[in-house]
Amino acid sequence: MLVAVFWPIRAVADARTGPGPDSGAGLALASHQDLDKFLDEFLPPAMTRLHVPGVVFVAVKDGEVLTMRGFGYSDIESGKEVDPLRTVFRAGSVSKVFTGMAVMQLVEGGLLDLDEDVNTYIEGFKIPDTYPQPITLRHLLTHTAGFDERYLGVSEFGQDVYPELGEYLALELPPRIRPPGQVIQYSNHGMALAGYVVECVSGIPFARYIEKNILTPLGMDHSSFELTSKVETLLSSSYKWRKSKYEKVPYIHTNVVPAGMLMTCGADMAKFIMANLAGGELAGERVLCAEYVDAMQSQQFTNHPLVPGMGYSWMIGRRNGRRTVFHGGDIPQFSTQLVLVPDEDFGVFMSGNGIGAATLNDELTKELFDTFFPGPKAEETVHFGEGPDVSVPSLPAGDPQDLAGAYRMIRDPMTTAEKAISLLTQIRVTAQGDEAVALVFPIGSGMPHTIWVAERPGVYRDTASGALMVFDEWQTLFGRNRPSRMYIDLWAFDRLKFYETTSFATVCLGIIIAVFVWPVLAWVFRRKASGLAVLLGLVDVVAVTGIAGSLLTAPDWEITTRVPNTTKAALALPLVGTALAVALAWQTLTKTVDSKKPCRRPFNLRTRQGFASRVLPWLCVVAHAGLVWFLNIWNLLGWKF
Repeated sequence: MLVAVFWPIRAVADARTGPGPDSGAGLALASHQDLDKFLDEFLPPAMTRLHVPGVVFVAVKDGEVLTMRGFGYSDIESGKEVDPLRTVFRAGSVSKVFTGMAVMQLVEGGLLDLDEDVNTYIEGFKIPDTYPQPITLRHLLTHTAGFDERYLGVSEFGQDVYPELGEYLALELPPRIRPPGQVIQYSNHGMALAGYVVECVSGIPFARYIEKNILTPLGMDHSSFELTSKVETLLSSSYKWRKSKYEKVPYIHTNVVPAGMLMTCGADMAKFIMANLAGGELAGERVLCAEYVDAMQSQQFTNHPLVPGMGYSWMIGRRNGRRTVFHGGDIPQFSTQLVLVPDEDFGVFMSGNGIGAATLNDELTKELFDTFFPGPKAEETVHFGEGPDVSVPSLPAGDPQDLAGAYRMIRDPMTTAEKAISLLTQIRVTAQGDEAVALVFPIGSGMPHTIWVAERPGVYRDTASGALMVFDEWQTLFGRNRPSRMYIDLWAFDRLKFYETTSFATVCLGIIIAVFVWPVLAWVFRRKASGLAVLLGLVDVVAVTGIAGSLLTAPDWEITTRVPNTTKAALALPLVGTALAVALAWQTLTKTVDSKKPCRRPFNLRTRQGFASRVLPWLCVVAHAGLVWFLNIWNLLGWKF
């Protein structure tokens, strides 16, 4: 599960690519031979180091394919090599760019309005009016609809029949947790809903619409949002690295089809890149007018004027001073990156089929830009807000100590048991003297901490990449200004209350487990202890270890398809424990009352018998109450999926 858990955190690391001023330097690439030499030197050793069996890479420049390469194997067992013309990779969330284009096609045709209530278009269910503001397509395409996120159960494994898109969304669409248009909160289900609008308005299934209106006109003959027999024959396998060897990962179906089901090859993506760089046209076939292509690739929403944001389904950013539009995609053991540099008429697509493909894509993209698009480090703040006269909100002057704390990505689920994921993905900000802070990634993410120096009040710049970190939504507490929100690139983070931090959770659970183990050890070493206290301790220790262990050890492709039965069983144990705690409290209370009757030996706290039989049971009851509170905070009390 850890791969799936750390994907959002890796996305933050991707943001650290240097949002700086335009360098004005041109492409340092003389020919495709230069790029091929670079790839030959970089990719093979990186693939070996990061355990990626196969990679496809395509680069387009000035309307032509600069290079198209396949490296390694698409299927190790059969010895099949990656063929950039035919080998199909799963592109994950790159699918969202196609969904955005489909929506804009219908907007261009007058069938959709970006600012109309989505409920006007969908069939079979309605989005609840949780807030007065309705959700629109503009919100869906910029990830500002305000839906909670969900990971568990978004996929199907080993199924011959998959749920229809509308059927799935009617049952599984996450709740709205904030008004639309407030903040970018990346949402797979939100983009899937946009795809369902396309399906409802066009009158044909989403996958068929994409095939008819985008894939076929562009000649993308080996691409599909459906696992057809043709695609299945060409589809690359994917692999994890286990016990010093590759192990094939099973195929899973993604229920949020418009958000992540694209399967494509290098040659097809070269055509898609060329069409997007040429204003929506390729070889005389136009899939979208230039006006709407430009709108998709222009910033439509940002969390703060100093950081980049979203176009319509495209992410907006800068690398080495150049404006980029991009989207990544991760699906179990496949990782993909699509990057356009419109001002250079340049674009790249890369995808890998192994556990380390995400890191490989990050490293390859950085090295590619540093080699062929060199630019100076940022020396001034760039405004990403709309318009030349954008005003930047003034921020309070702050001591780095006021910024210190744990932060949670707002994309993390909040209303289901998946909320506990944030215990593993929290980012810590620590003060480094009077003019700097450190960004500390969670243990297990594999990312080193980074140093950010103060540039202006509430704004810090990464010393390595030049990226900006902006603190916002300041509150006065005990006479000091403290932020409740942090932005890095287009990602937003909420500052956590002390009882929501991983540190507090670790200490809290440590104390609770220690109390539970106490009566068990007393029983093991034949000390007098209540049988109910021993049983309660066993039940709650098994509950904690069972919940954590079953989720952390489950493969990430399995955890997205269903909740493990061991997890369901472990989640039932605290309810059993509550019944035992009530019985233990009653038993102990009765004994205490009886001990006060005449002719009874007075209770002596200093005796082992008195402590084990009278005090320890109450400690167990209090510890269980603390566990119930803790589990309720993290939606782990019962089955909240």
